[in-house]
Amino acid sequence: PDYPAALASLQSMTSDQLKEILNSDDKFEEFIRELPQMKALYSEKEMLMASNKSLAEYNMSQEPILREAKERLLEKYTEATRLSDEVRTLQSELEKKSGSVRPDTLLALLEAANQEAEEESENLMEHYLQTGDKHIEHFIEEYQEKRKLAHMRRIKVDKMKELLLQTQTGGSTPSRQAPPPPMMYPTGAL
Repeated sequence: PDYPAALASLQSMTSDQLKEILNSDDKFEEFIRELPQMKALYSEKEMLMASNKSLAEYNMSQEPILREAKERLLEKYTEATRLSDEVRTLQSELEKKSGSVRPDTLLALLEAANQEAEEESENLMEHYLQTGDKHIEHFIEEYQEKRKLAHMRRIKVDKMKELLLQTQTGGSTPSRQAPPPPMMYPTGAL
């Protein structure tokens, strides 16, 4: 506070005026209110109150938007949690089903199944060429199914070989842990 300015206004008063201020609470309060420093403080207080009121009104206008965004975030988090649990369950099932079989054993079984499909399609073709006892449409349909199966198994064998080669050479993709979920707020917190 600017004490010299307040004292200057007191020094210009007569002793009767000073006694009046000392003896009357109303005069004392009026003197204090009329000080330039107090007027500046009151003015600043009014501006701060107006600013706070404006900010509070804006915040209140944003409440529905914020509430809706929180609800959407909670829905997304719930969905993500559900999907994460589902992935863990499926991964656990996969590990149970394939845990006892080694990858090279799977490759050998897949190659045997591929060879079997190849032989079946070749046998079907040789049988038709030797006997010709089926209609050509029926033969073509059956032969295409056998060849399709053989080709699909060949693709799977090749892909399995590629994956095994990647794991042996250390070409696996890096993985990292997911970030923690956002904090959940109670719905009545707003």
